[in-house]
Amino acid sequence: MPSNPGLDPDVLHLLVVVAQAARGEEMRERLARLSGQRRLELRVIAPAYAGSMLKYIASDVDEGIERARGRLRTSLDEMSRSATAAAGGEVGEADPLMAIDDALVEFPADEIVIVPSPERDQWAEKNLFEHVCERFDLPVTEIEIAASA
Repeated sequence: MPSNPGLDPDVLHLLVVVAQAARGEEMRERLARLSGQRRLELRVIAPAYAGSMLKYIASDVDEGIERARGRLRTSLDEMSRSATAAAGGEVGEADPLMAIDDALVEFPADEIVIVPSPERDQWAEKNLFEHVCERFDLPVTEIEIAASA
């Protein structure tokens, strides 16, 4: 049952935060398992990771925005392959918690899905699952996929 009153109970609204492109059969299978028999509506957020705390503080995020656009494009292409999912998305803030805050204003998600990078080398990605669980009153799932998926 959705946690958002008034929304269609036959649709599961997932906010998918991608630190790497969400692609591959494993990803599609995991999303299908989360949905049960419900249709999926996805909002994909690709944080524009700055690469370092210093670059983030200096607002040097141009390179991060370009990388995020690529992750977003690949993820949306992959999600469009599923007949049971409708997807949209955007590049988000370099701080993924802020990106999630911004997305939830316009997209009332039932659950948050995090797709971490295998290395988790971005400063903003450290302990992200725990921070999201603490900050948001929604179920949170982490889906780890191989980088070559």
